[in-house]
Amino acid sequence: MALKCFKRATQLNPKFAYAFTLQGHEHVSNEEYEKALTAYRLAISADRRHYNAYYGIGRVYERLGNYDKAYTHFHSASIINPTNAVLICCIGNVLEKQRQIVQALQYFSKATELAPQAAQTRYKKARALLALNQLDAAHKELEILKTLAPDEATVHFLLGKLYKVLNDKGSAVRHFTIALNLDPKASQQIKEAIESLEDDDSFDDSIMT
Repeated sequence: MALKCFKRATQLNPKFAYAFTLQGHEHVSNEEYEKALTAYRLAISADRRHYNAYYGIGRVYERLGNYDKAYTHFHSASIINPTNAVLICCIGNVLEKQRQIVQALQYFSKATELAPQAAQTRYKKARALLALNQLDAAHKELEILKTLAPDEATVHFLLGKLYKVLNDKGSAVRHFTIALNLDPKASQQIKEAIESLEDDDSFDDSIMT
């Protein structure tokens, strides 16, 4: 019914870019990616500066694993709307998935400056800092995150990883235990992390998304 209404809107006004974009979002929800791309491209044809459609195409390509095309479209959207922290974070996401952590960190940092209360973005910045072994900066971000999202298991898990690298086993166990209490579903991964404290292996961010 939503698709029918959005399509009727574009029939009545073929230049109604946002209605095409909303069609695209519905198709993405239904995993109809080719139809989604068509709808987003129609939105761009109706309005070349409709950044939401570029964002939509970026999301589709990211889901399909085509990170180069995802980057291109997220970047096009951010040029139109340069102060949108979500778009900047999306660019960081695709760079991170391509293992370009230094470049990803630059975008996560910029997004954090634009939206300092966005916990998910700050978490990604902290994770990138930890991956690059910038431990003091990672610790600073995680302490802020702990205030923003005190009941988020992934924050405490990452704090545990940080303290493991710092060889502070007591603090590492404490935060791993908090993470375990907050997210029992991840118990196996967290228990393995606690058991690995006697090892010297570098951290593995396996349960983070």
